[in-house]
Amino acid sequence: MGNRGAWTGGILGLAVGVTLGVFLLNSNSGGDLQLPGSGNGADAGNGSQAVSDSGAAVDNGSALTMQLYNDRTNAIVLATRKVAPAVVSISVVQPQRYSSAQSQFLERMGIRGQERYRPVENMGSGVIISADGLVVTNNHVIEGALRVTVTLYDGRQFLAVLVDTIERYDLAVLQIQAQDLHVAPIAHSDSLQIGEWAIAIGSPYGYLLADTQPTVTVGVISAVNRDIKSKNQNSVYLGMIQTDAAINPGNSGGPLVNTRGEVVGINTFIFSDNGGSVGIGFAVPASRVMDVIREIQEFGHYREPMIGLYLRPITSLDVMNNNLTDRVGAYVDHVEENQAAWKAGLRQGDIIREIEGLRLNQSDAIYRFYYNAQVGDQMSFRAERGGELFEGVIVLEEH
Repeated sequence: MGNRGAWTGGILGLAVGVTLGVFLLNSNSGGDLQLPGSGNGADAGNGSQAVSDSGAAVDNGSALTMQLYNDRTNAIVLATRKVAPAVVSISVVQPQRYSSAQSQFLERMGIRGQERYRPVENMGSGVIISADGLVVTNNHVIEGALRVTVTLYDGRQFLAVLVDTIERYDLAVLQIQAQDLHVAPIAHSDSLQIGEWAIAIGSPYGYLLADTQPTVTVGVISAVNRDIKSKNQNSVYLGMIQTDAAINPGNSGGPLVNTRGEVVGINTFIFSDNGGSVGIGFAVPASRVMDVIREIQEFGHYREPMIGLYLRPITSLDVMNNNLTDRVGAYVDHVEENQAAWKAGLRQGDIIREIEGLRLNQSDAIYRFYYNAQVGDQMSFRAERGGELFEGVIVLEEH
């Protein structure tokens, strides 16, 4: 009986408390309670509506959601929205050499078997750089392709036609039959700062994904003007952009983007022990890409410049035979007759001391100037022949 009384008293007290609380809440017209971003506290207490940036009325729950959404919309998000619709996935069918069991047996016997090829499918990325369907990617993505298919951000697919390839830059330009496409803006990559944000957009492992949405990874610009040498110390890529934004198989040909939403480079290759990203990736600078595009748009193809000059380092024997005072410069080993260097007056046995007013401390230094040069560009030089200095200008011609 005592327990029943206690329960009855407790329930009665709770009911009175709830009633009093409701009365006080309804009578509080000032309303000091305010949700973040919900505006006036009285409006929040009375359930009135807030106004969005567009002028439309939204309830306070929506206003809070909008503020939280906007707080997450940083420069990287905005840059991605600006460029991602211009990023494409590229599917290629390429011939792959293989050997039958019989051919392998013959090869072990020292007899060359018949070469056989089968079609294999590979994937890469690209970026649209003109509204009428010009797409830039890497040459190694489409090299030797039997068929190239470009898939847009919205899922539309087009067979692509190869416009031109530039092997020394590892770039290729494709054409698809489409109009009014979303175009990625191109930046002046010469203004890049080491340490600024870098965004890599592409289709890594695209064959495993069921949708056409590109993948976004973020890092920084780790270095600029990187020269990548092969094992035999011959330059393969010059003046590359280095980034630690993750670049994986399938990313090749996709854009590297700054926080303004501008393409600063075309992702090209990585250093890796396992085939995946270890934070050392490289991109072709956008300024080089634009040189290629301007050539194609004006002349219909990329005009490969030809210098017709073969150099090597100066040896101790050269110093002795030519009475040289030092080994600064490059020895002219061969000059192609009637090519640009020949027309400028250079001959075999000359010693090139300077290019564009800069002393040549390495024999490959002249190729650093030539690497980014275009047809019609001029390179002044100072050379030595028989102890006499002379000057000239090389005007680059089309190959």
